Order: sequence, then structure tokens, then C-alpha cells
Amino acid sequence: MGRGYLMFSLARLKIYAIGAAVFIAALLKLRHDAVSKALYKMQADQAEKRIDAMRAAKEIEDEIEVLDDSGLADRASKWVREGRSE
Repeated sequence: MGRGYLMFSLARLKIYAIGAAVFIAALLKLRHDAVSKALYKMQADQAEKRIDAMRAAKEIEDEIEVLDDSGLADRASKWVREGRSE
């Protein structure tokens, strides 16, 4: 084993090390992209649920607003007897 062979082996090891580093970096990038996508989807789903809840609350508020006193009393009485699950 001469000095030339040792230099060739070190060069080869450097190439393998660079290749391994690039491969690991690519895997980390793929993982980061997947996590970011999942987080974005989760946030979008939560925003959609909040919007749906706000719409439902607004519909109930509008229903109550148009009721007269007797209708409001009937609805409140029913709500107290049966609970909020309508």
C-alpha cells in the first residue's frame, strides 16, 4: 500500500461522506416538508371549524332576535327542560 493508494482512499471516503451528507439533508428536507404540510392542514381544519361554529352561533342569534317575547320564553323553557341539544 503506497501513498498513492492512501490518497485515493481518502478521496473516495470524502466523496462517500459528501454523498451521505447530501442524502441525510434530503431526508431531513422531506421530513420538514411533510411536517409543514400537516401543520398547515391542521391549522386550516381548525379555522374551518371556527368559521362553522361562528356561523352556527350567528344563525341562533338571528333566530332569537326575530322571536317575540312569547316565542323567546317558549324557546328558553324548552332549552331548560331538554338541554341545549336540539
